[in-house]
Amino acid sequence: MKLIRNIRLDNYKLYSEGEARKIFSVGYENLTTFIYYQDGKNIYKLVVAKDDNPPIVIEKDITRAQAFRLMNTRP
Repeated sequence: MKLIRNIRLDNYKLYSEGEARKIFSVGYENLTTFIYYQDGKNIYKLVVAKDDNPPIVIEKDITRAQAFRLMNTRP
């Protein structure tokens, strides 16, 4: 798990080399969870963002099974 400080979520795509595309998102209060997918490398990333001051973004590499389990889980 990697903690990225002082980066706004809008700029996360630039930070992740712009190749990742968002395939899932869900928000709860002031936390937002995203799953990004990179086609060429077949990598899934779980990103949790808190849009505060300073903004905090946490990212973690996950497997395809974990990504689909998160997407299919009902709150």
